Amino acid sequence: MLPEGQVSFTIPAQKHAWKSHPDTFLSCLPYLSQTVVDPTHVGQSPKHLHQGFELVREVNAVGLIVLVAVLAKPVAGEFYLVKSTYPIDRDKLERRLRKGHLIATK
Repeated sequence: MLPEGQVSFTIPAQKHAWKSHPDTFLSCLPYLSQTVVDPTHVGQSPKHLHQGFELVREVNAVGLIVLVAVLAKPVAGEFYLVKSTYPIDRDKLERRLRKGHLIATK
């Protein structure tokens, strides 16, 4: 279990997310806080073991599934850093659930 802490999305991380996901980055921003505060799914990619975790929120009203990638180690023991945010499709969500990489929070 990780200790509670604030979550920050730094300017360099936002630039990275924009560069990596230019077509979809802006669609995630309105739901970033909600995804962090009240995710519908949480988990960890096997590609990033011990580095970070993923918070996912299904935004049914707009048909969007937002993933927020967060570093697992808080900076200065206080702030978790968002590495990126991007949408995932239903197939990817279901595949990660089947493999146990994500679990439902509710």
